[in-house]
Amino acid sequence: IVLLIGGLCLLAACTSLTPAAPSPSVPPASAAEEPVKPVYQFDTLSAQEQFTAEDGTELAYYSYQLLTMSVENMDELAPGEAEAAARNLEGFNGRMESLMEESVARGRALGEDAQELHLLGSAALDYYEETRASCYQAGRLVSVRLDTAGFSGGAHANSYTSSVLFDLGAGQFIDPTQIAEDPEAFRTGAAELLLEQAEALEAHTDFWPEYKDIIARWNEGAVLFDAEGMLVVFSHYVLGPYTMGTVELRLDCEQLAELVGTGGMARLGIG
Repeated sequence: IVLLIGGLCLLAACTSLTPAAPSPSVPPASAAEEPVKPVYQFDTLSAQEQFTAEDGTELAYYSYQLLTMSVENMDELAPGEAEAAARNLEGFNGRMESLMEESVARGRALGEDAQELHLLGSAALDYYEETRASCYQAGRLVSVRLDTAGFSGGAHANSYTSSVLFDLGAGQFIDPTQIAEDPEAFRTGAAELLLEQAEALEAHTDFWPEYKDIIARWNEGAVLFDAEGMLVVFSHYVLGPYTMGTVELRLDCEQLAELVGTGGMARLGIG
């Protein structure tokens, strides 16, 4: 009995010296995973056509390159995000397709005019129209720039710039002033700064008499947002004669922040 008791005590002592197996570790509670955001990409939407005489002489042509938007990671999006992304695609691409239809109709009318003039024996130069689109995504805003050049008779060719602004958060095209917390204060405040820049230009002496009113309505023209701030483009004939060329005025991010507020800068993905 004594030996049995001694053996049991020795076994207990050895057991107490054996290190205990580690308990399963419990991972710390982590914050909720960030939802996957749509990754937008832009490709070319193009249309072109050439018009010739019966003998093969080229009389006119048009070439349009607009944009179409798609989502690179649509399959990875949660249902709500996917629905919003699909809405954006429908709104953006619908507008681009509509612009393309209008452009093609204009280009074909140009070609028909050139053919009629050729039949009448006119020695006019070849008619043409070209549009090239580019875009920049700043936060939830996509600025699309449309540069158009062409000749449809007259002393020289002409060119102009237009733009559209798409809000990925709202799913629609907006007026540039709508990015600000106070749109009207943004319009008037930006007009003052743009006017100062314009009047500092050497060419301002050739501006049309109503140039101040034109600059005050800057948001109705070509307005683009990028990493450097806001760019406003006044094409030929807008502020002055053709010889003046295009006038571009810019507000940097610091000036923009004072005008659009923190909410506006957040829409631009800045700050």
